[in-house]
Amino acid sequence: MTVTVIVPVFNARRTVDGCLQALGRLTPPADQVILVDNGSTDGSYERLAAFANGRPGVMLLREARRGPAPARNAGIRVAAGEILAFLDSDCVAEPGWLGALLPAFEDPTIGAAAGRLGWTPPETLAELFSSLFTLQPPGAGARYARWTPGGGGFPTANLAVRRRLAEELGGFAENTIAGEDHDLCARIYAAGYTLQYLPEAVVQHHHRVTFRAMLRQGFVFGQGHPFLIRRHLGRGLWLDLPGRSVAWESCPLRGWVDLASADKKFLGLLVAGWLAPPALLLVAAYAGYLCWDITRRLRQRGITRSPWMVPALAGCLLAKSAAMTAGRWWGSVTYGALCF
Repeated sequence: MTVTVIVPVFNARRTVDGCLQALGRLTPPADQVILVDNGSTDGSYERLAAFANGRPGVMLLREARRGPAPARNAGIRVAAGEILAFLDSDCVAEPGWLGALLPAFEDPTIGAAAGRLGWTPPETLAELFSSLFTLQPPGAGARYARWTPGGGGFPTANLAVRRRLAEELGGFAENTIAGEDHDLCARIYAAGYTLQYLPEAVVQHHHRVTFRAMLRQGFVFGQGHPFLIRRHLGRGLWLDLPGRSVAWESCPLRGWVDLASADKKFLGLLVAGWLAPPALLLVAAYAGYLCWDITRRLRQRGITRSPWMVPALAGCLLAKSAAMTAGRWWGSVTYGALCF
């Protein structure tokens, strides 16, 4: 079984060297590596060219159409491997990454396999926050056969797909700013295939390092949600409530209402406190809960915290949640699907 690794790259000077070095340590190695520069202006292309020079099996492309979907599709068009393994330029694959992913494809009913996203040592508060809350992987290995707002979608930072299937499905959707990875997963399920999640297939991920980039990521993620709802939620309303999710499939509306996000909980408690001042105690209680949860996550990582770190991370959570909600509203207008 042959495999092609496809890596889209755009202005990734900070992280691309680590990504490329990891590709050289893969065991088993990839049969083909396709690096797709997407118009970099920070010297990334020159680093890619230096890596590709003299390495058999490494192909360097340039894709003028901006976006990870066009870049990945450019790689798909020239790929030779039976399996396409997608990796992002801000990711560092563990040496056994491919060795853990490929055995899943011995089952002909499996169309794709996804691995676990870890984290690199954070350099900033924003990166620490993202490593604690963004793209958190499922726990145990599992087989998926359906996409819903609550699961079944996996990022292309660590995803492998049968090339024949990817070609039949037309590759990644290029008419959205985000969500093309979950969209491909949903179309794989619709084609009658399943996806195997393999936590032992590990890729370490560099998260956003600035507050602005973190908020932009949240907004963009939110924009992609209505796109997915419009394409893959035929009818009904998906409700995310604190502690549980409810699928109201007979609802005449089609949409996704997330009332469990931190910003909505906080806003709801503030409104309750405005209407009934004693309820403001609940605002303080929720803030305390957020700080407790963040402290727990930091302890699990063995990270030493300063007095200001925990409340600052709680603020990051509220801010990114609000950015995602704003993106959902904007995407709802763009794609005509209710999502907030």
